[in-house]
Amino acid sequence: MSMPESPFRDAVFTQPAGFSQPNGVYCRYCGATPAVDVDFRAHRGLIFMMQFRKLPGPFCRECGLAVFRKMTGDSLVQGWWGLMSMVINPFTILLNVGARYQVAKLPPPMPGAPRQPMSPGRPLTQRWQLAGVLVPLTVAGLIIAAATSGNSSSSSNSGYKPYVPPNIPSIPTFPRTPTMPSFPSAPAAPVVPGNPTTSATPTTPVNFPDSDKVKPGDCVWDTKGDVKTDTHPKMEIVSCGDDRSQATVLGKTSGPTAESQCDSSFPDSDLVYTHSYSYGGGPEIVDYALCMQTK
Repeated sequence: MSMPESPFRDAVFTQPAGFSQPNGVYCRYCGATPAVDVDFRAHRGLIFMMQFRKLPGPFCRECGLAVFRKMTGDSLVQGWWGLMSMVINPFTILLNVGARYQVAKLPPPMPGAPRQPMSPGRPLTQRWQLAGVLVPLTVAGLIIAAATSGNSSSSSNSGYKPYVPPNIPSIPTFPRTPTMPSFPSAPAAPVVPGNPTTSATPTTPVNFPDSDKVKPGDCVWDTKGDVKTDTHPKMEIVSCGDDRSQATVLGKTSGPTAESQCDSSFPDSDLVYTHSYSYGGGPEIVDYALCMQTK
């Protein structure tokens, strides 16, 4: 007995419109298909430390949306608390937005999955965590306000001029060294035969009425005696051809180290006279030194 031929033998069965098609990728959390392999991340700032979290895919549409809303909501609240976190958290949220775009393009998961897909819950725009966006906006507003107030303060103070009280009497100035009166020249004392030798260059305070005018190449003599042995000589400039000439000025150094400069800059000098001054009975300050070579 032959079986009657089925009227549906050559019929082609197609999936009704609106139903999902398997794509060979299965959700890691519920096992449903279709799914897409993406990751969702969360960031937490801890002032001086940071914490990173990641949930790897694949995700079906329902599980992916649920994970996106949970992880991104946590980042909006917890991800701003730290200097580096203020920079890193926006990138974390942008990565989640890109992954969410791929998940949202999937059709609903096919029935018959091993586990029930996650419930996406309310959209992120309807959750209180969205208020976390105000944290970076507030910080940015404070920085802009501080910069603006700083610029306005500097511009308002640019024309500031210090107040100078009128009619302030000027402080009188006094010469550093008193002007010594000049005395008639005395005849030169006889020179004792023989040249004394010393192991170091002598350094003697100079009593020199016109010492400020002396210059290298001038010749001087001690009106009180021998320039080599007098510990408090009184010097005057004379012509180098004058018989009274006792020493030739090789150089004139200045400053606190004027005495040592004679040894380094004028090695032929064998006599150094220093000129010093003081204020109000304070310590003497070396003004300059005359580096001389005796005749």
